[in-house]
Amino acid sequence: MEDSELLTAEEVASLLRVKPSTVYDAAARGDLPVVKLWKGKRRTLLRFRRGDIETFILNRTTQDRTGG
Repeated sequence: MEDSELLTAEEVASLLRVKPSTVYDAAARGDLPVVKLWKGKRRTLLRFRRGDIETFILNRTTQDRTGG
């Protein structure tokens, strides 16, 4: 799959094994990279780049990669 593929909050939630509301909350706090496509009268349409989500996951691994 392509890094720039856009995912819904539900798809990201499935990848992270969390609830979609957790994804929305993380995006609102700025903890999760998000693409705001447009703002409607009631809500903003959010999408997430697959590559950004994969990087987010990689940057949060607890394993020491320095070999020490």
